[in-house]
Amino acid sequence: MAAGAHANGAISAAKTWMRKNETELLLADAAILGFLFLFHMLDPSVVPLPPEAVNIGAIVLVGFLFFTIAWKGLIPAAISILGVVLLHNAIILPYYPPSEGAFMHLLINQQSGSSDTERAAGVAFTMHFLLGIGMVALAIMVAYAPRLLFTRNRPEEKDPTWSKYPIWYDNVKLAGRYSEPLVPARSLMEPQDRYLLWRYEYVLASIYGTHHLVRPDGLVPSRSTEFVRDRASGLLMGKGRFNGYFV
Repeated sequence: MAAGAHANGAISAAKTWMRKNETELLLADAAILGFLFLFHMLDPSVVPLPPEAVNIGAIVLVGFLFFTIAWKGLIPAAISILGVVLLHNAIILPYYPPSEGAFMHLLINQQSGSSDTERAAGVAFTMHFLLGIGMVALAIMVAYAPRLLFTRNRPEEKDPTWSKYPIWYDNVKLAGRYSEPLVPARSLMEPQDRYLLWRYEYVLASIYGTHHLVRPDGLVPSRSTEFVRDRASGLLMGKGRFNGYFV
């Protein structure tokens, strides 16, 4: 149990750090995409890099891309994994010439001359790379700016109740001023509350006497946090993650 709690605390701390440094993560993703573009533009016949080194470098770069997107949710993770696989293949395949049979079985016209095979392979590399870039860009948009995908005439939320409450961003400085340790929010909840956390985007809590919206996986002061409950049902109050689950 202690090991599980420690692991959950580490994951929560990692998500908190990523949430506070989203701008830096996006800049790092842009830089990595730039490096991948340079790798793609290199001609193996002009710059003969070791294929193993290129493979390892590509795995490291696309792996970082994946983890900076996947923590945002299952949908961006699924989209990004398709994109990074395409990017990885587009980077490393030019270092394995078609004449060596590395992917001859992928080409329809196997009886063509080597020039035709290489030309077809070059088109495949470019298409893989462009499609991979598109998938990664879509995953980043879904993860960090989903509003860009909303329709122009999308109706506003019917209940603006929660807009008046500030969002609690695991404010370490504020908590430090009060000299109070931070703990995972779910650790202060009842077991029945944790079973229903899937339906909340934020839960309402009084922190140092002020109401805040708190992420279910966020960190809160251990002694000065009190969750607000509905008087009739006794359930936590908060902003629902899905329409129809506003409590």
